[in-house]
Amino acid sequence: MRPLLLLDFDGPLNPHRADGVPPGYERHEITEGAKTWRVLLNPVHGVQLNALADSFDLVWASSWEHGANRLLGPLLGLPELPTILWPDRAPVRRGSWKAPYVADWVGDRPFAWVDDEVGESERARFPQALILPVDARAGLTDQHFAVLREWVRKPFAHKAFPRDS
Repeated sequence: MRPLLLLDFDGPLNPHRADGVPPGYERHEITEGAKTWRVLLNPVHGVQLNALADSFDLVWASSWEHGANRLLGPLLGLPELPTILWPDRAPVRRGSWKAPYVADWVGDRPFAWVDDEVGESERARFPQALILPVDARAGLTDQHFAVLREWVRKPFAHKAFPRDS
């Protein structure tokens, strides 16, 4: 079973807390209807994510939901990806508000989760997953991609694991 790679957009792919435009990034203005967003994107990320798609099933785990496929993925050269939907942002005692939905969505599949709002709480909840926090000022780096490539090579990454309730 191939592992999932859960991708948040704001933070990892769009370093929305950066001062200015970080090296390698380009500013984009996205308009849909009456809404306009300004995002920073690094075109190399699309190339690297497409390469990881040989080993992972890529999934949007972003509050952009289906908008990630419609508005963002094409700018990075990504195909349409499955999307985790967030019915609400119910408060959680600790950790990411996304964690309960991620648990339901991934089931017993192994996964890596790239997000700027994950940390020790998610590592404790999903001990066999790769929880990869990303600084929202810098976005994904070559080091993050190296960690993902190394993790997916490990034998345990391809095995199902018991769900942590």
